[in-house]
Amino acid sequence: MKNLKKYLFLLLLFFNFLYSETLVIENSNNEIRSLDKYLTYNKNDFPIETIIHENFRKFNIHDNSNFKFSQNIYWLKLEINNKSSNPQLFRIDNFLIDELNLYFFKDSKLIKRYQNGIKYNYICEFSDYNKYAYEIPKGESTLYIKIDSSFSLLIPMHIVSKEEFYKQRDFENIFNSSFYAALFLMFFYNFFIFLVSKVKIYKYYLGYIIGVFGFLFFYDGYLTYLLFSSTPILNEFLSCVFFIITFISIAKFSSNLFQSRRNAFVLYRILMLISICILPLVSIIGFFIALLDASFLYLIQKYLLLCTILITLLIISIAIRYLIITEEKISKIYAFIWTIFMVVTLTFIVNIVLGFIDTNLMTKILKVNILLEIVMMSLLIAYRLKLSNEKNLKLKIKNKEQELYILRQTRLASFGEVLNSIVHEWKQPLHRINMISLNLETTYNKKNLTKEYLSNQLNEIELQTKYMNDTVTQFLDYFSPQKNKEEFYLIDCAKKAIKLLDIKFNKNSVNHLINCKNTKIKTVGYKKEYIQVIIILLNNSMDAIIKEKIKNPTITLEIIEERHKAIFSVIDNAGGIKVKPIEKIFDANISTKDEKINSGIGLFIAKRIIEDNMNKKLICKNHGNGAKFSIIG
Repeated sequence: MKNLKKYLFLLLLFFNFLYSETLVIENSNNEIRSLDKYLTYNKNDFPIETIIHENFRKFNIHDNSNFKFSQNIYWLKLEINNKSSNPQLFRIDNFLIDELNLYFFKDSKLIKRYQNGIKYNYICEFSDYNKYAYEIPKGESTLYIKIDSSFSLLIPMHIVSKEEFYKQRDFENIFNSSFYAALFLMFFYNFFIFLVSKVKIYKYYLGYIIGVFGFLFFYDGYLTYLLFSSTPILNEFLSCVFFIITFISIAKFSSNLFQSRRNAFVLYRILMLISICILPLVSIIGFFIALLDASFLYLIQKYLLLCTILITLLIISIAIRYLIITEEKISKIYAFIWTIFMVVTLTFIVNIVLGFIDTNLMTKILKVNILLEIVMMSLLIAYRLKLSNEKNLKLKIKNKEQELYILRQTRLASFGEVLNSIVHEWKQPLHRINMISLNLETTYNKKNLTKEYLSNQLNEIELQTKYMNDTVTQFLDYFSPQKNKEEFYLIDCAKKAIKLLDIKFNKNSVNHLINCKNTKIKTVGYKKEYIQVIIILLNNSMDAIIKEKIKNPTITLEIIEERHKAIFSVIDNAGGIKVKPIEKIFDANISTKDEKINSGIGLFIAKRIIEDNMNKKLICKNHGNGAKFSIIG
């Protein structure tokens, strides 16, 4: 119970810090004698003449946890003693203030007045993309600052020389230009990898880069200063869109990278809920509220920051968990890199609220961290993709070798069928030759052998041996390799396949029909391989008929043409295919027969031959009281 109270206290303390704002003032070579704060309630817009007579509350210059944000207008009072001979500037590093008024008084007289902020379209004496700067009068003066903003009021203020201001501005412009150029190049690097590889994780990474580019382009003031200076609500909307894109992409990328659906399912569910549902919902609600009353915009910004802090903490937890459980060195490296990046991101987000680190320094750290992370992660993912491609290539080669081995085995099985047919075809002529030899011997013994009779018998033997030679030549031609595609008639393929399997048809009493109304239907491909596929389909149908003990078994070879495409179908009446889904019949490990008789590899090879070698289509479906296999193309 005590631990629960302790955690509850820490949580409340965290929320207290989250809803506090920071004022940081740096003073070099000049004296700020005192800093006072006063706030007006209920948006009462008191004039400066009234404010100078109000009682301001004194507080420590370095106090950076008491500048709480609300819908109030803040007034700050600074006593400044400018003793420098060089021009000095009072710089404010927050360009997102709706209204910023500065009044310099000397001896109770107003000597300088500045009006800035979004509603004044960034009119400023010394301009920069995301800073305001104003010249400080010589000697002692009192500065009153009026701040009215719907954005988070982290307001770092500095007193710098004019020369130092321009140096800092030039350095930041060079730094930012280099950063955005590098980010731009890394985007296209990852984009081209995505186009080549089509790996889904790159899609989320590209979204992350776009989101980071857009949000920081807004955060640095370029978006507002260059494009939409007169439409602050549009700036807020675009920054919100980029912010959401960034964290949704980061969440999806992290989930895929670290396989959080499998390794950290609960954290994954919470991460997806916050990033894909809550974060966009809060943004949409906030945008519509802002259209009605912009003064409530700060609440939405607070909740968005809270959501992103939770998202970042969840991603850090998932990355650390993956870092611990994974054994692969490369995976450990990118888990470590991503963890460091998310820790820096979390520090940046919290610093927006609490301001414990100089915002300019923290922004530069974040940008350098982003570039290093993008470069390192891009190289690591590309290397991982290369390893994966090599592994897939080896697997494809292995599968190809296995397919070739299976194809050889299938051809050997077909060769067995053909050899059986050769034996059957040779039986009759061998028997005839044997009978002729006996007749010649008998006739010779009886002394009735004439020259004419001998010549006739020798001619008969020659005819029989020629028939046997033609039969062998025909089957050898079937097994010889074919390199070039050719145009051939499908009716010829049907007749050839039936002839090669004639013995099996007769032995099992299977009827076969050829249904072809147009004998001129032809296709382009490898004729011998096409015939081999037909043999596989016929064997498959006959095996099914034998297994099911079908009465009046019939196999029909149908040849038709539809939409200028030839279709060759093998139709049986063996009861149909029981496998579901039916397309799995073509898988290498699926068979409808006894494994001792058939492994099911024939249909797998048939599909590979037709679809990979000849760019045609082999499909199957149940048809009537049997199955129908069709070669389309």
